[in-house]
Formats: sequence, structure tokens, C-alpha cells
Amino acid sequence: MRFDSKLFVPWIRAAAPYVHALRGKTLVIAFGGEVVADETFLGIVHDLNLLHSLGTRLVVVHGARPQIEAILKQQSIASRYHKGLRVTDAETMDCVLEGMGHARSRIEALLSLGVANSPM
Repeated sequence: MRFDSKLFVPWIRAAAPYVHALRGKTLVIAFGGEVVADETFLGIVHDLNLLHSLGTRLVVVHGARPQIEAILKQQSIASRYHKGLRVTDAETMDCVLEGMGHARSRIEALLSLGVANSPM
């Protein structure tokens, strides 16, 4: 990627007020397990790392439905829902914990990469 100062200057001028407004603030970022599993998640993580490097505190709240569903399927355990919410009994709890652990581990591993190399 070639650095183009003609594009960078307007971009940084547009972003500057947000950088100042978010510094020292806490943002709660919530997303489902589908986002964690998506191939574009690394780009989101780069944005989160950039926000953190600019002084924004982040609280990350994530789901893990696809990860849990995959583990339940491997174990031949049927998923149960009531009004769109998972019913977690003793039989499924280990699968839920494992699925949440997979999602959390992926998030933590990618966040630990820090800010991507960029012209910034």
C-alpha cells in the first residue's frame, strides 16, 4: 500500500475530534460469536487496538453461539432454546464453557498483536 498524503491529511483532520473526544473514555463493544468466527475479525481487532493506543478504555463483551453449537454438534447434544435464549443444563454446561473459552482465546490472542503496521 502506497502512502498518499493528499488522502491522509483530510482523513486525520476528520478523525481528530473523535480521537480527542474518546481519549480517557470507556467504550463498551459488544458482538456475537459470528463476528469472532468471521475472517474479517482481524480488521475489527486492529481498530480496537488503535482505539486503545489512542487512550480509549475498552470493555469487550462477546458471544459464542456458533462456537458452542459446533461443540454441541460434535458431542451429539441437541441445542435447546426458549424465546431465543439458550437453555443450559448440566449436560450442556461444559460445551458452553468450552465454546466461550475458544471465542475468548481467539479475541485475546488477536488483541495481543497490538496496532498493525500502518502509515499512522
